[in-house]
Amino acid sequence: MSGSRMSSSRAESADQTLSHYRQLYEAADRFAREVAEFRQAISIPAHNELRYAGHHLLQALGDSGTVANEEQMRRACSHCERAMYEAAEAGMISLLQSITQFQKDYKDIVVAEVVPTYGDCKAMARKAQGLLTRGRSKEVAATETASEYMHAFRDLRNASDQLEDARDDLNAKLTNLAREARRFYATMAITLLGTMVAAAFTVYRLTL
Repeated sequence: MSGSRMSSSRAESADQTLSHYRQLYEAADRFAREVAEFRQAISIPAHNELRYAGHHLLQALGDSGTVANEEQMRRACSHCERAMYEAAEAGMISLLQSITQFQKDYKDIVVAEVVPTYGDCKAMARKAQGLLTRGRSKEVAATETASEYMHAFRDLRNASDQLEDARDDLNAKLTNLAREARRFYATMAITLLGTMVAAAFTVYRLTL
């Protein structure tokens, strides 16, 4: 292969690498913003990763604006993928905490009567917890699970939204149950008092 053809091939490869980086960076930035809309603070690690990505990009480019250091370019792309992972992981952890609190708040009532998809929501939570556990075990690199984590975050967020939207109806259900319980105990107390009064009256008559 002639020198000119080799140079052209390297230039084409560099353009493809830059295009790939741009796609990754834009996708990571959009997703980090998406998570930030859900909860601002948890997107900070993702934004830090994007800053690292920008730093490595600068190290990768030569004075002409083309890729001069492929290893630095690889690191830049890796930080973009890591940003997606960080945002999704932080988002899932926060959502799981919210769902756990929801389950505690309504443990004494049948949630499925108000939220027919409650079983599916709990299944999504278990799946997300499994993904987080696997990720922490280091069995799979963060960059390899970024896409899977992003999908899991969105599924879990939808599940959490369904549960949170049902809180008003569930709180009304709790209020009705509490009212019925008070009514029941009041009836029992009156019945018991009536029985005690009748028994006392009977004893009084027997002593006459």
